[in-house]
Amino acid sequence: MKTKINILSHGRFHMLDLARELEKQGFDVQFYSFVPPKRCKQFGLSSKACKSLFIYLLPFLFLEKKVSLFKNTRRIFQDYIMGIFMRKCDIVISLTGFVFAPQKAQEKGAIFICERGSKHILEQQRILNLNPNKNSSNTIPEFNIKQNLKAYKLANYISVASQHVINSFLLHGFPQKKLFKNPYGVDLRMFAPQPQIEKKYDFIMVGGWGYRKGCDLIIEAIRKTNYTFLHVGGIVDLDFPQEDRFTHVDAVDQSQLINYYNQAKISILPSREEGLAMVQAQAIACNLPLIGSKDSGAEDLQQMVEDPQYITLIEDYTPEALIKAMNRAMENYPNLKDKTYAGHAIENLTWEAYGKRYADFLHSIIKK
Repeated sequence: MKTKINILSHGRFHMLDLARELEKQGFDVQFYSFVPPKRCKQFGLSSKACKSLFIYLLPFLFLEKKVSLFKNTRRIFQDYIMGIFMRKCDIVISLTGFVFAPQKAQEKGAIFICERGSKHILEQQRILNLNPNKNSSNTIPEFNIKQNLKAYKLANYISVASQHVINSFLLHGFPQKKLFKNPYGVDLRMFAPQPQIEKKYDFIMVGGWGYRKGCDLIIEAIRKTNYTFLHVGGIVDLDFPQEDRFTHVDAVDQSQLINYYNQAKISILPSREEGLAMVQAQAIACNLPLIGSKDSGAEDLQQMVEDPQYITLIEDYTPEALIKAMNRAMENYPNLKDKTYAGHAIENLTWEAYGKRYADFLHSIIKK
């Protein structure tokens, strides 16, 4: 009999990819989410595995536009509606926002694996509180902190994507034996080098434009150099410079990102707080060298490519340290020529490899 796995998620995130890959690995998977069924199908999940509860969310989305208080109410509702509708299972895998639903599954004998995309919530809060913009949307609500801490306490295991996230949990006393590291993947059918496209920009950054991702450092670094820069994504809590050498493109569908990556020479992401930014694996798949930080997951990615010299880590969160890394990466860029620096190791960065590692972990805990 197949192992029954329930995967719970508010949105798509990496959880839909996880559901699809575990289904391929032979598990009986059901993906409970508020993602419209059509969107699930676009990302390769079978209709049988997709359990969309999107229709139940619509009244709350409407009320949120009228009264901001309904945001927390919606989160509580999502948790409870999952707990009510989901089937009995052997393993429940959920994002940290869920407490009631995984607890109900545990009471019926399930193993609870908590998926954490960033550092331990208290460490994340400490870093984000350093943001000089106290009105930032990156401030973590007290409700979220409480939900996360409850989920950590309930979880049999916590799955994370990078070593620095593991370190943050160890710092807060979480036992090593309950932590599972599995770097996220990338779809190689969607992201690949396109050498025929002209390199219009020296650097590209994909993601939300704000303090958390070190964008204040990028602004100062570009201003102090002659480099050209492209940003693709939403504006979070920093104004985007309306200056020469800075170009902004609003967030686009993931399927369109390949066209922007391939217009740049190097990808840059000096994040102060991140789990493992998936845009980095996307850039690697497009054969863009990376500049990252110890808190972006770039250090883990260095260990997963054949030629790690093309992944440069910034030494500190200062414009000077970033400029130093940019100059080093740019000096090294001509050496790349026609070679693919990830080499055959790119297969370790696929969603298929991610799913296989997860499946192996599940088999190991089922045996226990």
